[in-house]
Amino acid sequence: MSAKDCFELSVTNAPDDATSGYDHYVTEFLSYGANLRALFSVADANPDAPLLNAHAAVLHMAFEGKEGWDAATPYLVRMREGARHANERERLFCAATEAWATKDFARTLSHLEEMTVRWPADLCALKWAQYHAFNLGDAEALLRFGERAMLVHEHAPYAHGMSAFGLEQNHRLREAEEAGMYATEIAIDDAWAHHAVAHVLETEGRAKEGARWLDHCSHTWDRKGIFIRDHNWWHAALFRLALGREDEALRIFDEHLWGAWPEFPQEQIGAVSMLWRLELRGVEVGDRWTPVLEQVRQRANEHVFPFHDMHYLFALARAGISGEAEIFLSALKDKATEGEAGNVWGRLCVPAAQALIAFNAGNRSDAADQLLPIMDDLQKIGGSHAQRHVFVETLDACIDDRTQQSEQLL
Repeated sequence: MSAKDCFELSVTNAPDDATSGYDHYVTEFLSYGANLRALFSVADANPDAPLLNAHAAVLHMAFEGKEGWDAATPYLVRMREGARHANERERLFCAATEAWATKDFARTLSHLEEMTVRWPADLCALKWAQYHAFNLGDAEALLRFGERAMLVHEHAPYAHGMSAFGLEQNHRLREAEEAGMYATEIAIDDAWAHHAVAHVLETEGRAKEGARWLDHCSHTWDRKGIFIRDHNWWHAALFRLALGREDEALRIFDEHLWGAWPEFPQEQIGAVSMLWRLELRGVEVGDRWTPVLEQVRQRANEHVFPFHDMHYLFALARAGISGEAEIFLSALKDKATEGEAGNVWGRLCVPAAQALIAFNAGNRSDAADQLLPIMDDLQKIGGSHAQRHVFVETLDACIDDRTQQSEQLL
């Protein structure tokens, strides 16, 4: 038994009501809606539908913390049992999900690459592919999946936002801005398109325009999921920093960047990132680090994404409690021994971590010596240009400090 989804693709062992529930999830996912969790009840009611259970599993794992993998377990079991009845497209998605479960994200992306080449109509799979390309720091793949979406979905809501971000991360700024603006003409609530245009404006130093743009779009975010709501407000705060309006950035932090879901890793790294930037500018942030640090400590043994770990490490190093950051660094060195997947951890994360520990200990010259050799390859830890720019700002602070010391000696 199978039915057709909203892309006219077959979904095995899914009656019409289950497929309707899956379509609702697809729309919520593509639009960053707040009701993604409705998929779990659909998958629970249809344990023999491998694709539904695979998507329920990846949705849990996209939490990006240990709890997500734990919650995914029953859906992975059902997916495996049902996979023998799946069609070829579904089997590829199940294979990608299986790789994801083992944290082999490169293999996950490889399966999604094959799947979306053969079935570019599956916009949901393309979106998941972009998610992994982003976390792997693969800007070319990010763009490739965005372009692939245009083959079938040229006039569909939320597709142009995907294209816009891929273009921006590949420095095609004019095209990215145009695609993002067109996306909002199709769907004014395309929060990912809002985000892509914000990236263009940030890259080009158009901070006043950026602040106005996000203020203009922000009325649509209340109906969105926490990730995009937090992250777009993070960009809004970033524009305030560029304009020297640190008090407004602090207000955005208090009202929008912390407290909605403190257990969520994305909220944690966004909070660390903003507090880090504020203090680089000499802003007194009070006790705002305290609740963030409490959550970060619970992530110290997970090591899911390099980009996340650098933020967790910074928070621990800044706290300066004896041994915490050093234990974390030791775990990163262990992670670096895990074959090809450990390459980024060893070649980039270990020296970056050593730099952040030195920086927070006041050894800024040592921090600069660790950061300088890796800056050109730092995109491979994941994150966007804007997110990684905090490392540039940190290096600049180190170099400024070293220059001042040299001038004093002279």
